[in-house]
Amino acid sequence: MKSQMGGISRMFLQDKLMGFNSNGDFSPEEEEKIIEWVTLFRRNWDIYAEFYLGISLKPYQRAALHEIGISDTFFWRAGRNGAKSFVTAIATICKLMLYPNCWIVVTASTIDQANKIVKDKIETEIIKKLSPYLRYFLEKGWIKITKPTDGYVIENTLNNSRLTVLAPVESARGSRSNFTIYDEVAVMKKSAVDQIFEGMLFPRQPEYLNIPKYSNNPRWIEESKAIYLTSSKYKYQWWYRLWKDCVTGHYMDRRSVYNVFATDYFDNIANGLKTWGDFRRAKRTMNDYDFRMEMLNEAIGESEDAYFTLKEFKENQELTECFRPPKLTDLYSDVPLSMGEKEPTEIRMIIADLAFSGSHGQTKNDNSVFMCMSLHWKKYRFERHVDYIETKPGGGANKVIQRLKELFQDYQADYLAFDIRNGGEAVYDYLSSVTENEDREIFWNSCGYTIEDDMTLQVMSQSKIDELRGRTVDPNALHCLIPIAGGRELNSVAWQSLKKQLNTNNIKFLISMQDAERELVDSGEYFTLTSEEYADMLAPYGQTDMLIKECVELNAEFKEGLVRLTENPGGYKDRAVVLAYANLIAERLDTKYAKSFTKVETDISNIQLVW
Repeated sequence: MKSQMGGISRMFLQDKLMGFNSNGDFSPEEEEKIIEWVTLFRRNWDIYAEFYLGISLKPYQRAALHEIGISDTFFWRAGRNGAKSFVTAIATICKLMLYPNCWIVVTASTIDQANKIVKDKIETEIIKKLSPYLRYFLEKGWIKITKPTDGYVIENTLNNSRLTVLAPVESARGSRSNFTIYDEVAVMKKSAVDQIFEGMLFPRQPEYLNIPKYSNNPRWIEESKAIYLTSSKYKYQWWYRLWKDCVTGHYMDRRSVYNVFATDYFDNIANGLKTWGDFRRAKRTMNDYDFRMEMLNEAIGESEDAYFTLKEFKENQELTECFRPPKLTDLYSDVPLSMGEKEPTEIRMIIADLAFSGSHGQTKNDNSVFMCMSLHWKKYRFERHVDYIETKPGGGANKVIQRLKELFQDYQADYLAFDIRNGGEAVYDYLSSVTENEDREIFWNSCGYTIEDDMTLQVMSQSKIDELRGRTVDPNALHCLIPIAGGRELNSVAWQSLKKQLNTNNIKFLISMQDAERELVDSGEYFTLTSEEYADMLAPYGQTDMLIKECVELNAEFKEGLVRLTENPGGYKDRAVVLAYANLIAERLDTKYAKSFTKVETDISNIQLVW
């Protein structure tokens, strides 16, 4: 044991360790044993937790606790139910018991989240349930747990160490810490971490540093500790840069001790914390991104060849209310439309990619995609809002066209754009014909649709437009159609235009399905819905998640000055193409209305000459 001490001084006897104050009451042999045990426990928090506190640990928990004890900076990425808060709670107890005059701070994005570590983990689980030794300390009053303000406080009255829970608010400034734990740091604001908590850290001030023999020796100055805990989120967020810095520090920094740790759902299963049934259920019920982040501990981002970034989309997910197509009962009950009446300067469009062959298991692309986009004038251009996305299995042309026309009427759309390739010309014949809808009766306009008269909005040649116009079946058809035939040049322009609108935050999407679900639960509406109503409520938000996933997984190729985007094997891009075409039409409307408003502003008839 002495060989492990490495010249550790008898200063430990001056440190009031674990409530004992040495005033010469120990024999030299006892002092030597104390030094040895203290050295062992301080260097091995895992041994202290199991041997002294009586807390049984899983192998990976033992490894994590050991690394926390020897690290200056420790970053633990863990999937859901990875016990990271439990292990870190044990680490705070080790620090509280082994180091006199220690100040510990626990924080999170909210005070309630941080309080859970004290209330649920430290007090309820560790002290009262798992460790008879700590429970004895609590009963004797040597450990005191109070809540003087919003945050809990734990005091070790024997050695003057203290744990405080602080919220990331300005009032927390001025506090001090030797050991700071950031719970779910990925959802904390970087400004709060940098400006409030990083400045708190300072070395512990043990009593032996007052002895001249030790006070000027840098060997005995203890480094402060920062512990970061989180489940994985998106790569574009600031936490991922911090994670990479810690990984780099682990391998490259020779002055500070960085350690990183990562666990996922498979570790939970291997250690008996979860079952394969839990895994399969989570995979069925969670959306793809949430499952990969929360369960598989994967940081979500785009590929190296991606043209669109996840950040561009996530920063534009602001819309909480979507368009909801009315049901028949809504129409007959005169229920107000979900979108309400259009604003005077608002324009609404339906954009579609139609399929008729029927969906089957060998392809994911054989579906019709309908997108509802509204345009809202902002100074000199329209802000795009993707209000609704719907996909339907391909099938009979009459059913597909009927659904398309239902959306057009319910959404109060002004234009209908559709991809005319792959049998799209036959689509035009159906669209331009009278379409009956026996279910809707008086709530249905059966007229056909024909080409929009304004040629500045058309993307096809005049000759092709004239040909289609001449094939119109219904003489009373509504002039609203904008057919699109994609090609290398047109698609390149569409992708670049979409990229520009994303970069300037001018295209808004529905919030994620996870956020929409949380809002339903928080409002209480979740508990009033049937399972079918619940699925219908969340479907548009899930479609938006799938749209974003399609876009960020597209790979870019640059050739002859053109951009070509391709999907990965087994992937698809139907929704992404529809979005790009919708934005292309919106850009033409930008130009049209910008010219119109400029003309109004400078109309010479409004000028009065004064002589």
